[in-house]
Amino acid sequence: MDFLRELPEQIFRDILIRVPYICHSKIKQLLEPAKEMLESFQFYQDRIKFGLTKKYICFLEDHISISIYDPTDRSRKLLPPTNAIVHKIINVNHKIVVLGQSRHLTPLFLIYDFLPSIWKHGAEFPTPRPANLEFACCASPDGSIYIAGGNDNGLNELREAAVYKVDEDKWELLPKMHQGMYSCRGVFIEGMFYVIDINRCQRFDPTTRAWTTINMSIPNSCLDVMYAFQRLIAFTGKGIEQYDWEGNLWRQLETLPQDHPVLNVCATVSCDRILFCGIFCNPDIYICKLYMYKPRAPFSERWISVDQPNSFLEGIVQSIATIEI
Repeated sequence: MDFLRELPEQIFRDILIRVPYICHSKIKQLLEPAKEMLESFQFYQDRIKFGLTKKYICFLEDHISISIYDPTDRSRKLLPPTNAIVHKIINVNHKIVVLGQSRHLTPLFLIYDFLPSIWKHGAEFPTPRPANLEFACCASPDGSIYIAGGNDNGLNELREAAVYKVDEDKWELLPKMHQGMYSCRGVFIEGMFYVIDINRCQRFDPTTRAWTTINMSIPNSCLDVMYAFQRLIAFTGKGIEQYDWEGNLWRQLETLPQDHPVLNVCATVSCDRILFCGIFCNPDIYICKLYMYKPRAPFSERWISVDQPNSFLEGIVQSIATIEI
């Protein structure tokens, strides 16, 4: 390693930029000059620019442990513990944003930055704080986190909405929704923030900062909803449904590859496919299964079972996210 210290800075950088992320921690231990470079945002952007990053999958299990999984070599690494009750993880650039609660059940935001490999506390929730995490939440294309709805301690549905700017670590209150909403889902569609439940939908335009009531809802048995490949899709206990915007209704798109009932679903987009994680009941025990769903593949090739190494996903998975580093 000594000869690397003697190289011109640009040559040293050109070598370093090609090193996979999984090796960065070891290099930072061995080469002190590399630490600042590897942890810089410009270095990360250059790795993306030259196609040198890789996509990993983060899993949240049992509301406690978070791991990063490499689909190529099927290796998994646990992230440092959060000491929190975690409910959802969301990817924003090279960071994972964690929505959770402290041991005193106070809502909190935690951020794991993969460049320096550290946890930090995000800014406190704006007031009034939701009493639980049954609110709509999703990331916008510009890397902000939008939340809306929920309920207070009196179980009153909240109209409040806010946006968290991750890079600035700052909350900004948004105009209130027309109606309070609880146990709702959030999704970004073509630059608009949609808040949807089984009865109604409200849409926020970040440009005009105005809410509009939309005549749509999610299926009664919806377990998760996402916008991917120009489709609004819902995962239910029986399969995948796609929203028909012209007909204003949900249509069955796919059935699940398992005959057993699915009790929980979480999904994330990875390249040209969706990684689907389902908790199936078979018949008296819970089984966690991973599938890759390729919506544009021939019918017989759309579902691909993902082999899981031993001791992988031993708990119940609550949330997954794709991270590019």
